[in-house]
Amino acid sequence: MRTTIKQVGWLILIWVASVATLGVVGFAIRALLKP
Repeated sequence: MRTTIKQVGWLILIWVASVATLGVVGFAIRALLKP
């Protein structure tokens, strides 16, 4: 049971990190594309 919780925690951590990275990249691209 504990290993499953740990795996889910890692999945959530990786998902949050990837979403945050995508958000930062998208924000940077939009800022760069603006004149």
